[in-house]
Amino acid sequence: MALFSNLQLCTSRDSAKPTFWWLLIAVSLAPLAAMAQLPVFSIDTGSIGSSVDSHPYSIIIDEANMLGYASICGDVAPFGEPIENYSNNKVIEFDALTLEVIRSFTVGYYPTEMLLAHGDLWVTCSAGNQLYRVDLDGAEPTSIALVDSTGAAITFPSGLALGANGEIYVASNGGDFDGSSENIVSIDPDTQQILQHYEVSGGISVMAYLSDGSLLVPVGFPGGDFTAAPVLLWIDPFSGEIIFELPIDVDTADFPAPSDLKILPDDTALLTIFGGSAIVYRIDLVSRSLHSIYTVPGSDTVQTAVAIDSDNSFVVAEFFSNRLSRIDLTTGLATGLLDGVNLPNDIQIAAGRIFTTEQGGESIAVHASTDAFLRADVNLDGFVDVADPVALLEYLFLGSAISCLDAGDISDDGALDLGDPVQLLTFLFSQGSAPAYPFPVVGADLTDDTLDCVGGL
Repeated sequence: MALFSNLQLCTSRDSAKPTFWWLLIAVSLAPLAAMAQLPVFSIDTGSIGSSVDSHPYSIIIDEANMLGYASICGDVAPFGEPIENYSNNKVIEFDALTLEVIRSFTVGYYPTEMLLAHGDLWVTCSAGNQLYRVDLDGAEPTSIALVDSTGAAITFPSGLALGANGEIYVASNGGDFDGSSENIVSIDPDTQQILQHYEVSGGISVMAYLSDGSLLVPVGFPGGDFTAAPVLLWIDPFSGEIIFELPIDVDTADFPAPSDLKILPDDTALLTIFGGSAIVYRIDLVSRSLHSIYTVPGSDTVQTAVAIDSDNSFVVAEFFSNRLSRIDLTTGLATGLLDGVNLPNDIQIAAGRIFTTEQGGESIAVHASTDAFLRADVNLDGFVDVADPVALLEYLFLGSAISCLDAGDISDDGALDLGDPVQLLTFLFSQGSAPAYPFPVVGADLTDDTLDCVGGL
């Protein structure tokens, strides 16, 4: 085993007044020069007006339509107390570009994981045994009862995965507490009937359907043993047989359980563990072995989520440290910290923004991703003011340099011309059209053009 800094490689076989805009832009950009970044925006999940807390749990982004969805779980109800007095039962939809909450849907209590499939949003809610189907065209949500082969309820539903033939896999994170070890079922989304039951003893909060046709299932407390380390199971979805098992070597004193799983384009996957180790595990999906491990800075042994960014790095949520760490996939070096989050639970990266649900608050934190910039901040000073159209005019007519050409493309038409400084001046002084996305909050360029941005932030 070779060691490169924090990376260990393992054996592997193979319209408003201008002053308002300037203030908002200055606030959103000011922290980015420091090593530890603060959020550039916060989405208020309490805006739905629930009578209980609106703590968000998980988040997904529909990048085709640039819409985001967050499950709003609230709090865990104390044993014997009415669940409606503590837990929430909503999912919110928000615009991933404007960051405005659009609408909410009512599902079961304590919603956790979500899946976008077949034009619908599928939601598991741990306080019950139902899988909820949210018709995004506006119809009322419906639910499917999750039961084992005897008809008994499968409780604490959590992990979701989409199969090769459109079937939906649902897993239970409750282990064998409900008296059954059939903790995975597959469902036909058309008939909404259970197709098959899978016997897997232990808690499952996440899983993935792989390109080789197998189902990859990280299992906590395997065999119902709370002293056992987590395992990764490769399951044949047709026969239900376990075709391979990979133990994860972690300290079991803190009752570790898998928390997140992300598949990478190179047939590897990143796995995080809730408790037991300050490590992110990289799995070789071809050889079904440990590829490498990444040591997370600090001593927090509770990692709740991981997400891949555009610069060959990943971001991992350190739950009790109230931060995200950025780690280079190749070197294992920690390259940055993202602060200003309260019990970060889930992460998604889209359109040059990092979205993080905060279990300790009623908000989704938004940080700048590595490819983020602010359109119209031509001179990259963190402000949008009269100096920016001046810099753009100097570029067009005096040959001055601009390192972030995308920032000068005010209309986002893929070209820098006189129309850009004219639009920006009109916006600043005559309440004209605002610059195109990303503005007034940083993000990435969504248009495929020849312009680039060097040192946008």
